[in-house]
Amino acid sequence: MSLPGRVVQLRDGMAEVDVDGRRRWFNALLVPEVKLGAWVLTHTSLVIAEISESDAETVNALLRETAQLSQ
Repeated sequence: MSLPGRVVQLRDGMAEVDVDGRRRWFNALLVPEVKLGAWVLTHTSLVIAEISESDAETVNALLRETAQLSQ
């Protein structure tokens, strides 16, 4: 599943991303222009795209709604 998050640190082609309060390192070589503080879409161990904050909020809202429906 692809999840949005915010880049909190960059180092050697890797990005530490805060995804819903949890920080993980992702390979950012597919999006080399990504900047600190950017909102990104992650999948498995990769940053796959830079997205807007509003898009990140929309995806998170949809994920919360889906989780509630499955309960």
